[in-house]
Amino acid sequence: MDSRTSAREAVRRLKYDYCYAIDDGEYERWVSLFTEDGRFVLEFEGEQVYEGHQQLRTFAVDTFDDLYEHTAHFVTNPVLEVDPEDGTGSGRWYLLLCYRDADGATGWRQGRYVDEYRRIDGQWRIESSRASFGLSSSIASSES
Repeated sequence: MDSRTSAREAVRRLKYDYCYAIDDGEYERWVSLFTEDGRFVLEFEGEQVYEGHQQLRTFAVDTFDDLYEHTAHFVTNPVLEVDPEDGTGSGRWYLLLCYRDADGATGWRQGRYVDEYRRIDGQWRIESSRASFGLSSSIASSES
């Protein structure tokens, strides 16, 4: 396997780890997948920006965890550009987020991620991730 293919596989694994960590409530693990100055931009009912590990942690614990009781992130169709020589890369992914929210309603949201990656001490990390959403559907809780 050449270095470019190996780097692409490492970035795929990074994104999959990102999805599992946030879905499993492993917020410290999720934060650790970003660079120290990492940035997450959420385009949903306006634009929210979180920069650095402390703000990323705040997003996970105070926003994401309060909104959702259960989630499953599915990412597909990656278009990845990586340069193993200088340790940088970018990627685009489709996202399907299935969820049960804090009120018991279930639904899904379709979106996309646009990411920038950087290799630090031999490990690929997310330098920035922008999540935007398009289609969605929800079903009210039967307890309502």
